[in-house]
Amino acid sequence: MQKKIIRFLNIPDNFDIKKLSGTLSKYAQIKGYDVKKLQYNFVSKEALLKMNKKYLNHKTNTDIITFNYTSDNKLEAEFFVSLWAIKISAKEYRQTVENEILRIIVHGLLHCMGYNDGDKEEVDNMRKMEDRFISMFHVKHNRYV
Repeated sequence: MQKKIIRFLNIPDNFDIKKLSGTLSKYAQIKGYDVKKLQYNFVSKEALLKMNKKYLNHKTNTDIITFNYTSDNKLEAEFFVSLWAIKISAKEYRQTVENEILRIIVHGLLHCMGYNDGDKEEVDNMRKMEDRFISMFHVKHNRYV
């Protein structure tokens, strides 16, 4: 059995990393995927903007950039996340910062599974999947870990 590697660099201290990793692994399994290696890097607004310009030729701020190396349903990716953008989204959508972090974490993962958010129907579908993940994470005595 291959070892699952999930890392979080500079994530806010209040997160239960073990629970988050377990919930990500279980969610991937439910979707028919195995985790090979995932790394979430929480970086500054400026660093993410620079990456957005360099790699995607976008000149705006974003909340996440995903580098997807997934193959054969083995999830492998590196994510760069802006806590600054997440805080703005949390305020705009009247959510907790924790829930917005969870939403962005799984949003990147869903892109690695082939889901997109190019039109309203796709956005709605992704939102439902993100909400399911957030609910899984918040289950008391998380049986998914």
